[in-house]
Amino acid sequence: MNKHEENKENNEIINNLYSNSTGSEKHNSNNEYSGMTKLKDDKESEKYIKEMHDLADKNEFKNNIIVLILGIIIVSIIIFSIIMNTSFMKPKTDVAVSKAVTNNTSNSSPGEKKAINPVDTPTKISEYLNIETNRTSVLKNAVELNEGSEKGLTVYLLAEILRSNDIAIPTKTSTINQLVIDLTSMGWKKNTDFSKLKKGDLCFTTDMPKRPGVPSHAYIFMSWIKNGKTDYANIIDGQVEEFSNILHKRNLSVSTTNKDKFSFFLRK
Repeated sequence: MNKHEENKENNEIINNLYSNSTGSEKHNSNNEYSGMTKLKDDKESEKYIKEMHDLADKNEFKNNIIVLILGIIIVSIIIFSIIMNTSFMKPKTDVAVSKAVTNNTSNSSPGEKKAINPVDTPTKISEYLNIETNRTSVLKNAVELNEGSEKGLTVYLLAEILRSNDIAIPTKTSTINQLVIDLTSMGWKKNTDFSKLKKGDLCFTTDMPKRPGVPSHAYIFMSWIKNGKTDYANIIDGQVEEFSNILHKRNLSVSTTNKDKFSFFLRK
């Protein structure tokens, strides 16, 4: 082998070694790049998974809030329905009264308040005395005021009836004259027309002998014995010793041998 061929062969060996070295460096470089890329991808995956978890938690919280709001709305509707149903469960009498008031107010002009007429005093008294337990109660109280006696009981009884119907008669009132003064001082008016009598009116008879201006008796008119006739009436007074009851029959427009006739009534 000459020297020229020997140099050529050496050059080829050097070139091969260089090529292997370069290829090895490229392979190592590629491996490092691939590892860095994989590491980067893993971090991004973890970040993505965390974001998805956070989003799921937020959605779950929102869903809980929505369910809570819907629950509150449903409970409110149920409570409102119960209240509305209860408001309609009233006695028929209340409904009737409501209708009557509605009819009255519908006839009035806008802005005008239609007054409800109060029950007049005679009607109030007669309705009170139509109840037997009330009659029993006032009789008992009147006897107590009269120191346990049923004699001379009428004024005590009438005064107790008036007090039970919110008419302020003093408890010391014990005579017919005092009763007339008490009532006239409160604005009660005298009327001598017995045809105008109403149930519950307080009546007075003619005067006592030799005592002008002082009626001999007083009683409460309750009804006529016969419609269209004014001679006798059902009345209430304190003559329980004679009639055994505060409600009994008595002459009104006519006199009898023992009973004076009607003279006037007082009404407010």
